[in-house]
Amino acid sequence: MYKSLLAGLLALTLAGPAHPDGGVYDLSEEEGLYTPIADVPLHLASDTTQLSRLYARQPVMVALVFTRCTGICSPFLLRLAEDMRALDPREKFKVLVVSFDPRDTQADMDGYARLFQLGGDDRWLFATTPQIEALTSSVGFRPTWDSLSGQFDHEALLVGVNGNGYIIRKMAGIRERKDIASLIKTLTGEFIPSYPLPGEDRLLSCFTYDPVTGVRKPSYGLLILLVPAAITFILMLWMGLASRKWRLKKS
Repeated sequence: MYKSLLAGLLALTLAGPAHPDGGVYDLSEEEGLYTPIADVPLHLASDTTQLSRLYARQPVMVALVFTRCTGICSPFLLRLAEDMRALDPREKFKVLVVSFDPRDTQADMDGYARLFQLGGDDRWLFATTPQIEALTSSVGFRPTWDSLSGQFDHEALLVGVNGNGYIIRKMAGIRERKDIASLIKTLTGEFIPSYPLPGEDRLLSCFTYDPVTGVRKPSYGLLILLVPAAITFILMLWMGLASRKWRLKKS
């Protein structure tokens, strides 16, 4: 079922509007890190609350979408939902899906939740806000309205917010499961020594990380970093021994 749904959504993505600049978006994963996210009011299916009340209870992943999107929104949420089911994390956190389209109502968002079979999952919240510009500005998200296609031109964005309301990580685009796993570990306070670039398997990385088992192992990059120090140590040891032999021979 999910495969057929994914195929249909990907077809919509390919038929969606192209970015006028060839797919280059004004979105940085570094902008706004370690700054507070805007504390906006949220209209949820059950009630209205402040974003601060959510992250004060547990960390939050914020995903920005709109329900009329014929581009990346649906594949993005479908992939995220599948990754969350596969990882089955035991940690307590929420995934907050917020519409940045003023036309979207809470009924639209509730229908979106049912589309991905997430309406009954307590970890997922679908919301609208009357202060969407404040929210998008605080996370550096700048969708552009295209009047010809009747669509917003934008990239997918997932934002990790800690219990103090600070943006601790941003991930643009549809990411691999290992990236989602590392974001969860960051949200729950586990130290991550490095973050690999999206879609890159780098030979010279210092560590390899298995998001399923949580095992981290040294890689070739760490060995290369240690080689100069090892050679220097060996040379110094050899020079010291040679100097000692020279002094003994001279005496």
